[in-house]
Amino acid sequence: MPKHEVDPVLRQLVRAINESDAGAVPVTVSMHGTMLTGALVAQRRYFTELVQRNPLMNALEPSSGLLGKEYAKDTESETDHHLHLLAEHRDGTVVGDGLWRISLEAIDGWSLRQGAAAEEDKGPFARLLGTA
Repeated sequence: MPKHEVDPVLRQLVRAINESDAGAVPVTVSMHGTMLTGALVAQRRYFTELVQRNPLMNALEPSSGLLGKEYAKDTESETDHHLHLLAEHRDGTVVGDGLWRISLEAIDGWSLRQGAAAEEDKGPFARLLGTA
């Protein structure tokens, strides 16, 4: 299957969320006919949640150092190439809830969820808008 271009708007949204560290944006993403709904979160939060849900996954946390400096460096260099989603089960339309790390190249489509409350931050673009 040929690769397709990553949506530059989605790439920038992921970058802004990763820079904010605390932001979360309610989204729905579609990949090869599968739809997931949840909150787009920063990579750092993804790994924090992963360890909180299963302490045996501590080695996967790049800052733990358990898998070496090269692993931490590789993971950090891939930050803007993956979307991190805290997925939620909604009306049986979602494959599964939990933590998802998805290649941006795999995303066919996405939408911001209307009316869903974001977490108590000023949004991923607060710094750009001067409201941070």
